[in-house]
Amino acid sequence: MPKGYKFCLLKNEFGDVKVDSQIAKLKNIDVQEMTNGCLCCVLVGQMKEGLLELKEKYNPDRIIIETSGSAFPGPIAWQVRELADDGFVLDSILNVVDCKNFDGYADNSYTAQLQAKYTDLVLLTKHEGVSERDLDRVIDRVNDLNTDAPKVYVHVDKPVSPELIFGLDTKLFELQGAMAPNNQTFQEELDRHGKKSHHKNELDTMEVKCFSDRNNTLTGQLTLEKFETFLATLDKDEVYRLKGFVRLSGIAQEGSDQTTSSICVINHAFGKWTITPVPEKLNVAHEDEEKRTQCHDEHCHDEHHHHHASSQKNEDHELQMHLIIMGDLWAYKYKLIYGCGAEYPIGRVLCEYKASSDVITWDKMHPGTYNEFVAEQMAAKQ
Repeated sequence: MPKGYKFCLLKNEFGDVKVDSQIAKLKNIDVQEMTNGCLCCVLVGQMKEGLLELKEKYNPDRIIIETSGSAFPGPIAWQVRELADDGFVLDSILNVVDCKNFDGYADNSYTAQLQAKYTDLVLLTKHEGVSERDLDRVIDRVNDLNTDAPKVYVHVDKPVSPELIFGLDTKLFELQGAMAPNNQTFQEELDRHGKKSHHKNELDTMEVKCFSDRNNTLTGQLTLEKFETFLATLDKDEVYRLKGFVRLSGIAQEGSDQTTSSICVINHAFGKWTITPVPEKLNVAHEDEEKRTQCHDEHCHDEHHHHHASSQKNEDHELQMHLIIMGDLWAYKYKLIYGCGAEYPIGRVLCEYKASSDVITWDKMHPGTYNEFVAEQMAAKQ
């Protein structure tokens, strides 16, 4: 960015794991992250408040809104346009297309098709990793969805110039006209494919939290080697995204041959991942204890055994793993929960499948293994 140019990043992700914020903080970027919902549906009012707060606090030249991968851009654009009297102008809508994985994702996600269709500029990433024939097929498919928007190659070692993406003065999603929020024809096109419940129609999500005995620092710790072996087993066509925090042992110490244990940020997308140790002072794995012991409201009202894990004293346990997983996860349930190789004595898994929901909590303070726990769960369902 030009020297002296101020910008803010408003980030939207599933779940309440603020992975992207922590990565940004390591690079000295201040991020306001909106979690536990989608900007285009559940968080509609909150986004306006977030924008006004950023303006008052920083008065930036630009605000970049990065939505989750399954957010429809229309409602977000309308919200920005409604803030015109507060000095906000919608500049452009940008769409990033992962050339390596777009075909499979677009097949499962009507929202992905809408994103490619209603955009001012298509940024083509990961094109270096595909054959010329496959790249032509992806571009042909994007052109079928959107003929008019320019397509620009983004090289892995060369950032996109601000001069290219700023100042486009978009005409998409104006408050009056063919793509206005009150245009019946446009709304029918969206609702026909279930936009109002697009997350449940397109994605499974899973939240995994595991805790260990606070007085035993070795219990429940994964080794870096075991965890990477586990990540390598996840099918990129089914697990689109995995993000979160895990305490790992076997982390190399800078400038030394020794290894240590550290909280790490895990960022996994379509079969590739990064694992970044985080300074303990960021305190990323010590969440609000009251919050982490509460069951998910919509699941726990009539299932008393789900409260079992909540009965533990806060001071007895320490969060060791907190992951959010998105994709087509039905067949991955036990693999994701119990496939890592550690034996956490207490934990919780919230599963939101396209067809159903599920909650598992466990409390095994006495000797027991994941395999034994899985066997119990399987026997209980028979």
